[in-house]
Amino acid sequence: MNMEKKLLSVAEEGNVGELAKLLNGFGQDEIGTMITNRVMRGKADPVALVRAVLLGSPSDDSEGVQRRFHVYKHCIELLQSNEMHSKMASEMIGILLLEADAFPGSCLAELAAIYIDSIKNGTITNGKSLDLFPKIISALAAQEVIAYGGSEVTGSEYKSHLLNTLCSSRWDSQCVIHLSAMFRDITMTMDELRFVINKLLRMFKDLDMEELPPLVYQLLLLSTKGHKRLVLEGISSFFVEQDKIFMEKENKQQNSEFIEATTNSDQLRQTEGNIILHITFAIKQDQELGREFIKYLKGIQLCSPSQVLAPFNVALALSVGKIHRFEDQTFDFLKTTILKSFKDREKQQDSFWVNEMVPESCIVAELVLQTVKNSVFGWDHVTQGLVQLGFTLMDAFGPKAAFGKTEVVPSAQVTPTQEACNLGASILLDTFRAHEMVRGEILEQILNRVVTKATSPVSHYIDLLANTIKSAPQILLESLPKVRDAFDYLSFLPPKSAEGLLKAVQPLMKISMSLKDSLLLILRKAMFSRQIDSRKIAVSGFLLILQHFKVLGGLSSSQASQSFSSSQVQVDVHARYNPSSNEALCLEILGNLRRCLTQQADVRLILYEGLFGVLCRNTELSQGIVEMMLTQLKRYYEYDQDINPPLNLDPCILQQGDQVYLSEPLAHLLCCAQQCITKVSEIQKKQSETEDEEDAHENSQSDLEDMLESLTRRMSKSEMEDFELDKSADFTLGGSVGVKNNIFAILVLGVYEVLIEYNFNIGDFSSNSFQQITQLFDNHRKLSDVLKEKANAGGKKGKTTGNKTARSLLSIKLVCRMLKSLLSDNVPSHQESLGVLRQNADFTRYIISVALQKIQQITDRGSCDGVEGNETEKLFRYCCSIARVFLRQYTTDVQTPEENKKERGKHVSVMCLEGLASIVQIVCTRYSAKIADFLCALGESDGEELDMEDRIHQHVKNFQRLVMTVLSSDHDDHPAKEIVPLVHIIGSLSKHMKTDGQQFIQLHAWVNRLFTEQAVDDHSTVKVLLMTLFSMTSRIQNTVTLIRDVSQDIHSQLGDIDQEVEVEDKTHFAMVTHRTAAPCILLLVLQQMDKELDNTEWVVGRVKADLQANPEINAGETSPGPTQRENHEKSICTRLGIFITAFHELVQSAIPSGPCVEGMLKTLTKMYGALANMVKYYLTMYNQRSGHMSARFEKLVKLSGTHLTQHVYAMITYIQAAQTGHIQQTGGKKDKKKEASVVTGKARVLKESKFVPNLIFAIEQYERYLIQLSKKSKINLMEHMKLSTSRDFRINTVVLQEALEQQASSSEEENEENSDHEQENQPPPNKQAKVTDTQTSKKGKLGLQGKAKKSKVVDNAAD
Repeated sequence: MNMEKKLLSVAEEGNVGELAKLLNGFGQDEIGTMITNRVMRGKADPVALVRAVLLGSPSDDSEGVQRRFHVYKHCIELLQSNEMHSKMASEMIGILLLEADAFPGSCLAELAAIYIDSIKNGTITNGKSLDLFPKIISALAAQEVIAYGGSEVTGSEYKSHLLNTLCSSRWDSQCVIHLSAMFRDITMTMDELRFVINKLLRMFKDLDMEELPPLVYQLLLLSTKGHKRLVLEGISSFFVEQDKIFMEKENKQQNSEFIEATTNSDQLRQTEGNIILHITFAIKQDQELGREFIKYLKGIQLCSPSQVLAPFNVALALSVGKIHRFEDQTFDFLKTTILKSFKDREKQQDSFWVNEMVPESCIVAELVLQTVKNSVFGWDHVTQGLVQLGFTLMDAFGPKAAFGKTEVVPSAQVTPTQEACNLGASILLDTFRAHEMVRGEILEQILNRVVTKATSPVSHYIDLLANTIKSAPQILLESLPKVRDAFDYLSFLPPKSAEGLLKAVQPLMKISMSLKDSLLLILRKAMFSRQIDSRKIAVSGFLLILQHFKVLGGLSSSQASQSFSSSQVQVDVHARYNPSSNEALCLEILGNLRRCLTQQADVRLILYEGLFGVLCRNTELSQGIVEMMLTQLKRYYEYDQDINPPLNLDPCILQQGDQVYLSEPLAHLLCCAQQCITKVSEIQKKQSETEDEEDAHENSQSDLEDMLESLTRRMSKSEMEDFELDKSADFTLGGSVGVKNNIFAILVLGVYEVLIEYNFNIGDFSSNSFQQITQLFDNHRKLSDVLKEKANAGGKKGKTTGNKTARSLLSIKLVCRMLKSLLSDNVPSHQESLGVLRQNADFTRYIISVALQKIQQITDRGSCDGVEGNETEKLFRYCCSIARVFLRQYTTDVQTPEENKKERGKHVSVMCLEGLASIVQIVCTRYSAKIADFLCALGESDGEELDMEDRIHQHVKNFQRLVMTVLSSDHDDHPAKEIVPLVHIIGSLSKHMKTDGQQFIQLHAWVNRLFTEQAVDDHSTVKVLLMTLFSMTSRIQNTVTLIRDVSQDIHSQLGDIDQEVEVEDKTHFAMVTHRTAAPCILLLVLQQMDKELDNTEWVVGRVKADLQANPEINAGETSPGPTQRENHEKSICTRLGIFITAFHELVQSAIPSGPCVEGMLKTLTKMYGALANMVKYYLTMYNQRSGHMSARFEKLVKLSGTHLTQHVYAMITYIQAAQTGHIQQTGGKKDKKKEASVVTGKARVLKESKFVPNLIFAIEQYERYLIQLSKKSKINLMEHMKLSTSRDFRINTVVLQEALEQQASSSEEENEENSDHEQENQPPPNKQAKVTDTQTSKKGKLGLQGKAKKSKVVDNAAD
């Protein structure tokens, strides 16, 4: 102790010499022991002792250096042993840092080796001792020369070796974070920094989840030195991979391990959330990091969209999107990536070749929605971004207004754009359910869009609102003020939008009396509005309330359809309301609706179409509804039975000056009345109640029934003349009289239809009622024929009357029943009465035509006119019933075709077949989940249990037999009309068959055989067969060989552009004839080639993106290896080679001018674009020095020069010569029709000539890139390319020669003409000589081509 005090006192005095003498008297171990004792005592100051020892150990003395080295080594061991408290350790490191520079290189190297050994052995338990290591390394780097491995190296080189040794060794997981913090203090080159970062990223998998956030934090700090993208890419790739592994494990989890899986899930998601916070905070501090993140995502967008849309990356992008500077580009990028992924998936599903080249890797919607699920683990920083992303997708990809219409018909086929919009809605709905904090904002934004987007369709927002409310109506009670505010704008919305909004909020009104009262007040105000749209909205709103607020005492809940859960109904009936309050409310609304009976026709129409739905759902209101209908009908009904007609139509129109308007849709009023009275009769049959309070009801009902019976009797006897409608009446729309007659005629036709439906409903298959139906139909047909005759006459005069087929008022339910009765009813007791209707073939055809009209409406918009037209489930059942009847009728007619010869007009069996084809199309697109149910209903119930694939195949075989039966028949008028719908049915069903199944392969072979063996000249038949063949072929194999074979057949049938060349008249396919080859088949082939070329360019782009992707971190799975890339190149080159052989045939074919020429030039331009893209792909490869050109590509370039380009120039010359000849031929005669055809011909020539420069430009771009690639690869790729001679400014040598010859023959002095010509016009002979030379060389070129057999193209050129 005395010696320690003496050392310290001497050190304080600053006497270095005496201090050195004292220290020389101590051994190194003794000094170490003194330092250790002071550390262990805790109260003593070991730092002062270390400072004294270092002061007395001069660096210029070898003994002093050794003493210093021993002190450093001993202090490092003490620091690593964790014996010092933090303050003492900091002071110790401070003194060691100050004196480290005094060491020679050898000592520094030994100290560094101590650290390296400690790291390798895993003895570092804290980061304090590592604070000294960066100083040692920097001191080493400052040394000029250091002995290493038997030689001398510079300090910087030694530092590189040291870092390499450090990063190549195994690290204990406990010291990784300390090491990562240490590297921040080391000065490194960019290569050294990359090496260190890669080592730290590789350590991710060895650490526990809770240790990853601090390591990521250190990495982000380290990235300020450089390699920001590498850090972000490594973090992203690791967690994307972890998500994949976890999801795979989760799918395989057994129930017994469920708890453990949940724990791991929580830990992973919380770790990801913390790391996202770290990265976002770092980006706020360093915006360059954010730009690198965006660049990284854009870099992998093309080659790996599943990586971009992985849950971790989406969450990180949404969190970064909260930063204002990155908001727009982040959400635009996510929006475009999602849409592109949907489009790519569609390509992969439609094309076998595309899916084989780039297999479908992920389902986009599942990845994005997984982010929403993950966000429940405290990812509050992501939640707001999810809301913004959802609305961004819905705003961008929602339905668009067409021609100013805000009503959008839902399409049957779901496009990628609609999928993106639906994904946005799903994001918002899931986020609404998962996060309470954003519910109010989501609801407010939805309502704002519904209210403010008056000129845009808002159906997708209303659907989202409805789903949101259905998912949690009780939760939305807190947001009622926002809904109430939206109601204030209700009357300003388009009627359809307002009706959708009211339907969406119905569940809220069931549980909130105040909201219901607010709505009633607003609807009452709207009823008195000057705007007709506001009154329409009021009527729709009142009808909805009547439907949903059921008055008790009617049918049981099982019979009355309610759209709410039982709990909600219970709340409505028992907690909030009582039956009397509902009844009083409904009666009050009925009183308000009576005001509509004096308003415009459009308002009345909504009322008439909605009252039947009210009666079905709220049966206790039947009395009031029947009385309302009866009172209104009395205004137009003539009670005197001797007066004809029984209806006074004059009050139904309103005349203001020269304008005539419909004021009362009488047919719809009568339709509503008959539907209501029929429904009331059905209800009375089901009920077994007393009739105490039904006297008034019975009176109204009986009066209405008597009125309808009287109308039936009197209308069947009325003639057209009774309504002042006959053949001599004026039906043109140019004057008020014609408009009035048209309105009267449509009303009368509607009345006839309503009475036909009423009598069929109440007739119960009686002969008397069916006779009345026949009489009514005869009157209907007479008036309808007059309208059609007037329409045709008006059309011939150039003044159309606008009388298209009026929408029938027959309900789809009645049409279905009538079809069953007319075509398939075998009940013995019905046959006699049905014979009355069946004798009238026109009536059967009329009912089928109405059925086709309803089916067409369902095809177009998913619903049809009339009762039950908007109920999808019932429509599906009716479609099944009608399809069954149609199929049975057609099958019967095919088996006994002679019976149908007597029928005039359109063949019944053909109408049935067309209807069946339309229904199959409806089911396959709008009800695809119910195809099995449809096929069960379509076939005979044989009790067989078949899976969907077998059932589809069973029906497809039946339709195949029908096709062969029709083809083998002797009739010439019907086969084409029958084959087209039959093939449509087969094609629609085939889309739902598994492409890898034997059944689909057999069906494809049958379609191919049909196209190969059957010689059919009908264009529609050939077109539908070839389209089906292309569609099926693209799903199971490469289509280009089929395109090549059809192209050869087209060439053989159309002949060659060089008339001297004979083409072999032999075809692969019997349906390719001279009549069908062009334009029918040729246009289809060009259309398919366009599609296939698009697919080829897409694959080239994807392979190029893979080539450009950075393969450093975990890219082995996403980027193809050299072998796979070579296979892709081989497949693309082979495909393009077959395309060239196909074009080789087409460009030499004598195609007719018009659409064929235009399509050919466009597709050729695209072909050269695809070739240029392939060349640019190889240019990229050479620029990156990542590969070499394949021999197959060299063959492809040679093939394009010898078999395509030179023939394209010849084709251009042929086309222009044909155009000129056509104009000259047409312009010979001075006739008005001829002059018009000349103008038309010139316009077509002008249009076609615009495509020629584009084609020439595409060829030259292709050759330009070939020249660049030749220089890069040192291979002459232009060897077989000829310089282009076709230009828009090219001198036509033939025309020039003819002009010169005419000029020569018209001269009087033939002998002197040549000399005069040379003297006066010296330049033209030179030009002529050049042109003649060009012509001669071109003729020589074409002459060589003409000698070869043009049908025998080198099919194996691509091999």
